[in-house]
Amino acid sequence: MTTKEMTKEELVAKVAELEQIILNLQNKKGRKFEVLELLKTNTSISIVEIAERLNISTKNVSSQLTYLREEGYNVCTNSQGRKFLVESK
Repeated sequence: MTTKEMTKEELVAKVAELEQIILNLQNKKGRKFEVLELLKTNTSISIVEIAERLNISTKNVSSQLTYLREEGYNVCTNSQGRKFLVESK
């Protein structure tokens, strides 16, 4: 059904539905937030473990860690190559 064929009530309902979709997208936390949460809830974690838990590539994890550092988060690496967060923000 096209918008030309819709009644006023149907159009109003469609607009409300689209507004809800927009709100949901705006509230979505995203990958960066998910990576940050894993760093906050684990003493240390490897890039591979983050990638497996979030079902994303290790390259994507590395990018998210870079974004977090750019925002001022102290993402550090221990001697085993595992990542950990030093709370400063």
